[in-house]
Amino acid sequence: MRRGRAVVGFLVLSLAWVTGCTAHVTGVPDAEVVRPSITPGPQDLPKAGECTDGSLTAVDCAKPHDAEVVGAGEFTGMAADYPSERDLRRQAMPACRDAMAGYLGSTDHDATRLHAQVLWPSRDGWAKGDRWRLCTVVEFEPDGQRRKRTGKAKDLLKAAGFGQVQLCAQGSPAKDADPKIAACDGPHLAEAVPGVLELGAPGDPTPSREQVNERAKDHCATAVAGYVGAERQDVFASWRSFGSQAWSEGFTTVVCYAEATRPFTGRLWGLGTKNLPA
Repeated sequence: MRRGRAVVGFLVLSLAWVTGCTAHVTGVPDAEVVRPSITPGPQDLPKAGECTDGSLTAVDCAKPHDAEVVGAGEFTGMAADYPSERDLRRQAMPACRDAMAGYLGSTDHDATRLHAQVLWPSRDGWAKGDRWRLCTVVEFEPDGQRRKRTGKAKDLLKAAGFGQVQLCAQGSPAKDADPKIAACDGPHLAEAVPGVLELGAPGDPTPSREQVNERAKDHCATAVAGYVGAERQDVFASWRSFGSQAWSEGFTTVVCYAEATRPFTGRLWGLGTKNLPA
């Protein structure tokens, strides 16, 4: 018997899940505005593939670092006055998310603790004509703290890297407003699975909860059955999506979860018909 549950939400920097019934995945970090009075010009910015200490300084990727640059671009069509953060995010974040998917090797990053971060010029930098935007990828720990990575994240999701950064939940993505992120090697109730569903483009109308659920139910049931290796009575498909404000910033996906009927320790991947782990 296939069972599906849905929930709807909106992502925030704290990795808090936000509510809904087609709900949210956790923790897309808000774009960070670099605060120095005058930020560097585009010629002085780190390049794609370089790592940073969380600001605009390139560091050795072999050493612990906060972020990795996945792409860069420029803001266009904006007034000379410094734009609102919302307007900056709306233009920058969709392109940043696309760059991150290409850099990581998969669009499944929404099912992981890897998230896009956008940096842009300070107010003074904007006034002198700077219009650059820098896209980086950052990782968060289950407790919401930023994790320092060692080594490059490029192509991490092409092969076996998904399991290293996979989202797992202590609570129910189907029923809880805040399922709480959990370490996947500890007790948890649900695991995000590969196969993120794209619902549309940021310029499209935001789908209703009913439309999201209709598209997600079969997709997620198939994704979960493939992940587990069997259809089971004690594991079902649930899913979470992003809210209408996030939609305009490019968060247009549904993330599917393999959710168990009780907490367990271990992984559901490839479990097949074996007993649910204790």
